[in-house]
Amino acid sequence: MVFAVCAPGLEAVLLGEVQALGFSATAVPGGVEVPSGDIATLNRWLRTASRVLVRLGEPFRATAFPELVRKASALPWEKFIRPGAPATFRVTCRKSRLYHSRAVAERLQTALDARLGTLNGDTRLGHSLGTLDRDTQLFIARIERDMCTVSADSSGPLLHQRGYRGPQAKAPLRETLAAALLLSAEWDPATRLCDPLCGSGTIAIEAALLAAGRAPGAKRSFSFEKWPAWDVRPFQDRAAPNAGRIEGSDQDAGAVAAARENADRAGVAIELVQRTLAAVPPDGGPGMIACNPPYGVRIAADVRRVFRDLGDVARRRPGWKVAAIVADSSAMSAAGLRWNRLLRTENGGIPVDFVVSDPVGKN
Repeated sequence: MVFAVCAPGLEAVLLGEVQALGFSATAVPGGVEVPSGDIATLNRWLRTASRVLVRLGEPFRATAFPELVRKASALPWEKFIRPGAPATFRVTCRKSRLYHSRAVAERLQTALDARLGTLNGDTRLGHSLGTLDRDTQLFIARIERDMCTVSADSSGPLLHQRGYRGPQAKAPLRETLAAALLLSAEWDPATRLCDPLCGSGTIAIEAALLAAGRAPGAKRSFSFEKWPAWDVRPFQDRAAPNAGRIEGSDQDAGAVAAARENADRAGVAIELVQRTLAAVPPDGGPGMIACNPPYGVRIAADVRRVFRDLGDVARRRPGWKVAAIVADSSAMSAAGLRWNRLLRTENGGIPVDFVVSDPVGKN
């Protein structure tokens, strides 16, 4: 069993991605279950997943530590980590007699070492994952109602880390959320796209990768490539016909410079220019404006003014839609557009809605 993890609220979008890759799957809270899926394909091609986990075996019941060690020792740890390689554990316990996460992690480490016949480093819990070495294998264990499930992380660094991000503007948007906005809004890569609040270029770059049929994971490595039994195979991008023009702009010169550098690293062609939102020129349809307007939380901004200008820009582009990530639903009414809510999730701990407008009519 393979489990693709995503941010809460993105499950339906991720399910569509997995099914588009040809795998049967089921959306559940927190991700998508894939009974039989190629982990290389999932890691390389999923745009909205955070991790891809592989279950070590069937869930088992454990109500005491000796039982946990005995049953966990029967799991095939050797498929996912080499003898002597460092391991770390992220453990959650809920409504179970085994409720101390560190103690559970220590017993799982004991089971791993017993199975491999060697020591695989000190037990470390997942709260320090941000500083873990890339060679460290992460195992995720969940004990709920005394049933224990152990999975191996096949991804390594979170999948939003595509490998192209360098300079960042203020409050950067995760690549997975940018891709989710485009997919949930059903942007057609054959049409044009404009991000008039592009920051460091994340939405525009994700759109360019999507339009070019490029795998988002093409420029990075994964944990599964270090697994003992894994045979690393080459893969190819998929051709995408008739990609439309993609443009981005921002009033901040530093943000535009950062977007150019990131686009160069990603190997995509995007038209980038410094200009204010109000200065975005007219254009004909079809197309989509996709953006992450400021929330007025980390970056001081008159959010209603931003949406008023956004509505004016949209009306200068008849036939276009506007897709946006919104923290203040009352502010978006200033755009004067008819909005449809796509999904609700969080960005940097802030609850946000993904919305898309109806096509803008001609004046």
